[in-house]
Amino acid sequence: MTFRMPAEWTEHERCLMAWPTRGLGGGGTVTHSLTTRAAWAEAPEQSRQAAFAGLPSTEPDLGEARKLIKEAGATGKRVTVATSAIGQDVSLLATALQAAGTQIGLDVQLKTIAPNAFTALFTDPKAREGIDLFPETYYDSITDPLDLLSNFRTGAYQNYAGYSDRSYDRLVDQARAAYDPATRFAVEAKLQQKAADQVLWIPVAEWPTTVFLNKRITGAPTTISYLYYPWAADVGAAR
Repeated sequence: MTFRMPAEWTEHERCLMAWPTRGLGGGGTVTHSLTTRAAWAEAPEQSRQAAFAGLPSTEPDLGEARKLIKEAGATGKRVTVATSAIGQDVSLLATALQAAGTQIGLDVQLKTIAPNAFTALFTDPKAREGIDLFPETYYDSITDPLDLLSNFRTGAYQNYAGYSDRSYDRLVDQARAAYDPATRFAVEAKLQQKAADQVLWIPVAEWPTTVFLNKRITGAPTTISYLYYPWAADVGAAR
């Protein structure tokens, strides 16, 4: 999930986002990580531990959140969250966020956007004007954490909040240039920790893409690549 947020918000956002996986029909898992564990499948154990160690807890702490809201002088502050009927995950998460925000002293307003206009939030800065947060389901296209973590490089396509940190940019460049997978994963673990510390996006839940196959048929893709090409042409009888 992706959110555009005021720069002064940090730890208390994490307290808000322990979103129940029942909204995903039991198919999802609450997560504190921007990247899925599956993206680290080929990483050395040391890099996996470095990437996930010390990430913020998924357990809600409303008392601490109220305290941080008060310290920031944000009690009663209006926060506008985009919602849409484009998907159940979008509408349920927005509603859950409104309920949580109300509990800690924020005035969370939902702005309903038509499904055919919601996608403009991802491409048009003007469409995001007046909106503080909006949900996004991000699809991993490759089994590499850099697929997501590179989004926070200066000027990146999905760097909605305009985050810019030269040290982060250098790490992205190092990861892209690394030929050795172990070296690349070690750099990506640093990127994961840095992105989590800066709360660049707020992770909520992860869930797998499901595909059903049997012994008589083959060819269907098992990754999100099905969005990008006419995969049904590859489906046929198993040989």
